[in-house]
Amino acid sequence: MQKPALLKIVDQFGVNKSMRLEKRVFTIGRRPENDLVLLSSGVSRDHGAIVYDDDRYYLVDKGSKSGLYVNGQPITRCELHHLDKIAVGGHDDCQIEFIEESSSVIFSSSESLNLSQIESTPGISANEELQRLARYVEINQAFKFSLTPDDVLCLIVDAAIEMAKAERGCLLLKNEAGQLEFKIARDSKRNLLSGADFQMSQTVVAETFKENRTVVVTDCLEDNQGARQSVYNLNLRSIVCVPLRHFRMNETTGATSILKHDTIGVLYVDSRLTRGTFSKSSLTLLESLAFEASKSLESVRLMQEEQGKKRLEHEFATAREVQVALLPTSFVQPAHFEVAAHSIPCRYVGGDFYDLLTLEDGRSALLLGDVSGKGISAALLASMAQGIIQALFDSQLSLSALLTSLNRVLVRKSDSNRFITLFCALIDPDGTFTFANAGHNPAILVRADRKTELLSTGSMLLGAFEDVKYQTQQTKLGPGDVVVTFSDGVTEAVNAANQMFGDMRLEQLVKDSIGLSAKEIKDRIEQEVLTFTRGLPQGDDITLIALKMRDVDPFAATLAPSLMPRG
Repeated sequence: MQKPALLKIVDQFGVNKSMRLEKRVFTIGRRPENDLVLLSSGVSRDHGAIVYDDDRYYLVDKGSKSGLYVNGQPITRCELHHLDKIAVGGHDDCQIEFIEESSSVIFSSSESLNLSQIESTPGISANEELQRLARYVEINQAFKFSLTPDDVLCLIVDAAIEMAKAERGCLLLKNEAGQLEFKIARDSKRNLLSGADFQMSQTVVAETFKENRTVVVTDCLEDNQGARQSVYNLNLRSIVCVPLRHFRMNETTGATSILKHDTIGVLYVDSRLTRGTFSKSSLTLLESLAFEASKSLESVRLMQEEQGKKRLEHEFATAREVQVALLPTSFVQPAHFEVAAHSIPCRYVGGDFYDLLTLEDGRSALLLGDVSGKGISAALLASMAQGIIQALFDSQLSLSALLTSLNRVLVRKSDSNRFITLFCALIDPDGTFTFANAGHNPAILVRADRKTELLSTGSMLLGAFEDVKYQTQQTKLGPGDVVVTFSDGVTEAVNAANQMFGDMRLEQLVKDSIGLSAKEIKDRIEQEVLTFTRGLPQGDDITLIALKMRDVDPFAATLAPSLMPRG
């Protein structure tokens, strides 16, 4: 048999209450599941405990940040004696005294008072109302802490039960379908109750939710017979159901803002023992609690959204790092041409991809593709296509056979609404330029004499139909010739006047840049596109490859290699 003892507690507002120590481990902390909940910034979530062991009570610190004190002395574990003063966190906001009941007058707990006593016993009503007000202020301050969603729900229900002197309570929130969804139920001893076993007056809940008003049902109520009947059926003596409202700015007319509110849930408490009428101040405090609870729930929702957004941003950043790592970094530029490439996704990751490969037979491969759509799914297909292309080049297939094989794989492996346009070319040491264009923007070839050609083979895009043959064409590149291939994010970039950059503007820009190096041509095109859009959000991925032939002996290609500049 546990030796009887209790805690006499005086809070910061001077309100007295006592709590019997009826458990072998009586927990103290900020977390709602604790036996003694202290809502202060200096109190840890699981601060300490009073442990009954070998017929003695011990105060034990559970690794709190601000410590536990007995009679002004810091402790980690200490036996408690009659009239010991306990301080949690070293603050005097809450005075706690340990009482051995066999040694003193037993203090009566103010928690045993109920609402009917408030109405009928004027001598204690002022203290009871003060206790409710103090609890409301305490809870309101606690909402400012960094609480978990479960903590907030427990805190709301526990406070409502205590302020209404009810036996149990629950909280229901509106789901995406607009229906009330059970979230949590607790009893006056802070035990969690199962939603499946928690029976309530559905009539009262529906009325509160639909009419957006507080509903009070007691034995004295004469109207609302439907609600009264459900009370009798559940053997309840009193019910209070308060709407939770979310206020929002709906529209603005001139300088006047119209404030509208939505009912986001209900806070419900009931009792089979408490009877009588609720005081006006009690109802006001409950409605105020519901208002503050609604704001706290909204803050928790926004915090969760922000945390989710940060997680996504981190995942997208990681995906971007992976995609950047797949871009060519070790391509050794031969002496007979120079090349520069860059890709700017409109999101973290994009559906554009490019590659530059040195083949075993001494030729170089250049490719630029564009997956339909944007974002993660497009980036995944782009990465898959890039890997397949490199493997097919290692198989020494012809360019035509390579695209036919790639198309067959994409038709079988990718979604039916995902396609790829691709420009792919092989460059021989003697300047022979073999290319295929699978539905992509024609590459721009500007000769050293400023004559312009568009490189297109009229072939079908990749991934649409399985039995498609891809044709190739050849041309000869000479010193000073420039080839620019690009994605449609370049020519379809839009300015504030809703005008597109366009093919003609790009062709003229390449022609005017014929005297520049490959990197300078690439940089100039990017800068002109950014200037044209003048800071407007990028609507599509922008990818460029600029190639310029050098005036050197083509067979000296490996004598002075250099790495391709990146970016």
